[in-house]
Amino acid sequence: KKMASSSKVLAAGAVVLGAIAGCDAFCAPTGAISGLHSGAMARAAASGRSRTAGSLTTRMMKTELCNDDEIEDGGRKVIKTGGVTVVVAKHEGKTYAFNNRCPHLGLSLKRGEITSSDDRHGVCITCPYHKSKFSLEEDGKCKVWSESILGIKGTEGLGEAIGDFIAPMAKSVNPMKKKAAPAVVYETSVQDGQIMVDLPPNLSNYAMGGRIYKGYMNYDKVPKEETEE
Repeated sequence: KKMASSSKVLAAGAVVLGAIAGCDAFCAPTGAISGLHSGAMARAAASGRSRTAGSLTTRMMKTELCNDDEIEDGGRKVIKTGGVTVVVAKHEGKTYAFNNRCPHLGLSLKRGEITSSDDRHGVCITCPYHKSKFSLEEDGKCKVWSESILGIKGTEGLGEAIGDFIAPMAKSVNPMKKKAAPAVVYETSVQDGQIMVDLPPNLSNYAMGGRIYKGYMNYDKVPKEETEE
């Protein structure tokens, strides 16, 4: 009973923190499902809504985000494209791009600290709410999971408890709801003065079952007879 009561208190605390942050993280977005995860595709294929579901591919597409000179070293820019919110950051002379949602509770990463290359964990984006750290050099690998609350000293125990007892809620970037799941980090390049990022195809409509995916941003409506039970 004490354990159940503690879990409820921790859950309530996390919701309050989300409200304070003014973030819409506690509801799954209607944007694209990341191509780095297959949860939505598996559900769509299993639903039987389309016979072509098995042929769906998630080939990454080069997407132009902004001019390279728009972001100075140490700066960052938030860009919505293809149904996802991408944070582009320049740090120590390199350009990084990652999904704005933390794989724990889906809270925004855009204001999180980016650690330096000489940090013991390397270059990481740090969740500003529970201080989880995700490597920008190792495909978003989680280096630290829910370390504290807002970085306040003395809250380390509560941060760990939230990480242990509150299941991940960020379905769009962590469909399997795994603890210590990686953040979604995208490959970047600069072409003709434009920052290009490898993004997955927009699967939002496909995942909702309303259309058949044919190619990047290209869908066909599901024939009526294929949607019937």
